[in-house]
Amino acid sequence: MSETAARPEVGAPERLIYFSDAVIAIAITLLALELPTPTGGVHGNDGLLQFLGGHSTEYVAFLISFAAVAMHWLIHQRLFRYVAGLEGRVIRWNLLWLLMIVLMPFTTKLLTSEVDAFPVQFTVYAVNQALAGLFLLLAFADLRRSGLLRPNTPDEVIADAAEFMTAVVLMFAVSIPVAFVTTLAPLCSLLLPVLRMGVHLVRRRTA
Repeated sequence: MSETAARPEVGAPERLIYFSDAVIAIAITLLALELPTPTGGVHGNDGLLQFLGGHSTEYVAFLISFAAVAMHWLIHQRLFRYVAGLEGRVIRWNLLWLLMIVLMPFTTKLLTSEVDAFPVQFTVYAVNQALAGLFLLLAFADLRRSGLLRPNTPDEVIADAAEFMTAVVLMFAVSIPVAFVTTLAPLCSLLLPVLRMGVHLVRRRTA
């Protein structure tokens, strides 16, 4: 009997994966439900185009948050497909990750609200994104530490996914102080390739 099979498990990995998929689907649906739609006061083609243009910020924020949720789902399924069993700590980190995912519709709406408090609005959004990435990394770190990955798990695939998520966390962390200086803080996303390369070099040197 293998070490993984002999260790008591809190739950099967398939159930956690299916549950996570369902929560992510709900979060994406909630994102779409928050999109502004024309009311009875909008008339004609010009009125509709003016309405859509006036709410372009909300539509762009939706696309960005949709991409963020999709990214988290892709990383999650890429990592958890190699999970052979679960322990309590992994489930707790995964639940905290899901909490951050379901908060994204709220933080996206807050970011695009008409409140004149961009530093706080952006900080809430960035903290939400950074914590989501951090909790996913911590869940996977406990999986590796507990020896709950399948024997055929490819090291390079896992390392690439972890590097990317680490760079995402760092990117949002860096953007928070920038938001208190300029409203161009979202442009910190351009740093993602540089941060990913830096994380990769650090991993290679410490390997």
